Amino acid sequence: MRAKVFPPLPPRLLALINEALAGVIRRRRERHHLKPAQLAARAGLSRQTIGYVEDDRRHLSLRALEQVAAGFGLTGSELALEAEFWLRRLPAGCQKCHNCDIHRGELVCFNRHRECLRNRRRAAP
Repeated sequence: MRAKVFPPLPPRLLALINEALAGVIRRRRERHHLKPAQLAARAGLSRQTIGYVEDDRRHLSLRALEQVAAGFGLTGSELALEAEFWLRRLPAGCQKCHNCDIHRGELVCFNRHRECLRNRRRAAP
């Protein structure tokens, strides 16, 4: 019996997965009140690698994903499932102008001309 070969994922889907994973790592690190150097020491990676991954300039290998997850006390699959959750949770676009993208794992609206509600900041009291 031959092994089943799956076709490669489309590049845009891979980019979305990596962006979501970068956001999950950043949010978890901030939630645990860790600096990138502290997470890097826990994971056995360099501080630059953590910074590049969080800024979505470099992608993690499976081994590095396991190391980062171990730094949080998780498995790599748990971290990947959290990234998948964020991918499913985020809408494809802004409800008002439908002109959004994911930047550093966060949904950001780039439509300033229509005065989208996502771009408005609360006035300081």
